[in-house]
Amino acid sequence: MKFHKEIIFLGDIVNYSLKGLTAALGKGEGITKFVRPISYHIDMDSKLSNLIEAIAATNLLRNGDVIVIPSKVISILEKRFVYGLTTENYQRCINDINFARKILKVPDKDPIIKRDQIGLDKIDPKKGIGVRYPKDPNFSCYTIAKNIKDKLGVRVDVVISDSDSGSTKGIALIGCPTIIATPIGATKGLRLFYCMRVAIAAETTWNNIENIPILLVQPPQNYAVRIRKNIGELRYKGFLNAKREKDIISILEKK
Repeated sequence: MKFHKEIIFLGDIVNYSLKGLTAALGKGEGITKFVRPISYHIDMDSKLSNLIEAIAATNLLRNGDVIVIPSKVISILEKRFVYGLTTENYQRCINDINFARKILKVPDKDPIIKRDQIGLDKIDPKKGIGVRYPKDPNFSCYTIAKNIKDKLGVRVDVVISDSDSGSTKGIALIGCPTIIATPIGATKGLRLFYCMRVAIAAETTWNNIENIPILLVQPPQNYAVRIRKNIGELRYKGFLNAKREKDIISILEKK
């Protein structure tokens, strides 16, 4: 029996997604053997150094671990604020790009693009304050990984995840369908399928525990994946992009 390459691709997405889900339910294996929530208080004045301190204070990190952080946390730390986003106009802003561009003010002067529109999130709707996606999620991940290595001497991968997912949103964000959550940025040590896996483990965990904005994903201590190549290195600039991922390309280019 022969299957179309797109069916094989979607099968892999489902497979890795389900492994992330089972990890969040306490039945993890391999790279997602253990998932450990990390509590971290964040407000509009928080800085990246506060995040690094919170992660370091756990004394849990080991070489080869993966840290998953919601895009909203990174957006706040990087001050990717938008002004004028309220409960009343939110739905129109996420559905009408011209309205969003007209009504929302951005201090950094970067124009609001379609991808930003997907990622709009309310922070303080009474004051009209919201956030959009990090400008360069892959670089944000690299910066966090480098800070951790400099502070603790530990090499970790970092993934930025967002709850927006599905076929339409997944393709718009990273070029392929996603389930439950979409990894929008990552360092170089994880293949895209594994980024999906840890993102789903994180999203499912966050949905069950209040005030947990960080997830530490840990393979077993002696697991070979801990010594994978390129841990914590810069992947490429921008968002994750399925068209630039070797494991995805190898599937879709099969004849």
